[in-house]
This record gives sequence, structure tokens and C-alpha cells, in this order.
Amino acid sequence: MLKKISAMQARQTLGQIMNEVALKGNDYIVERAGRPLVAIISMEKYEILQKEREAALQALAQIWEKMRGEDPEAVEKAINGAVKAARDI
Repeated sequence: MLKKISAMQARQTLGQIMNEVALKGNDYIVERAGRPLVAIISMEKYEILQKEREAALQALAQIWEKMRGEDPEAVEKAINGAVKAARDI
């Protein structure tokens, strides 16, 4: 469950928040002056996000490697075509 909490409440109840995140799987958005500032998530979710980020960066590196030496206009045309096709789905 996603919960929102003020920074002051987070400081006052950090131990309880940590237990809810670790044991119950709750996520918290900590706000300051009504604006989201940070998220508190479990280590399991954090590790998943890190693995997904690394996989995305590797895929991007592979794409850049395949595009090396290609005509920039042809690449832009291919990208625009792919974006259009994805939006038409």
C-alpha cells in the first residue's frame, strides 16, 4: 500500500515506517510543504529497480553500438516510424 506522510511525521515515526515497509510491504512518499520529496521502499523493491535500470542501460548501450556509423537522418526516420507504430497500437 502506498502511503503519504509529512517529513515531520517521518522523523517522529521512522522505526514504525521501517517496520511497515520491511514487514508489510508498504511504500511511503515523504512530503515537505505538500510536495513529494523522497520515497521509502523495501530493499527487495529497490534491488529490483536497480536490476531493471542496469538492464535498460545495457540495452541502450547495445542500441548505441548497433547505430554507430549509421546515417543520423536514417536513424531519426526509423525512430519516428517506431514511435508512430507504437502509438497506433
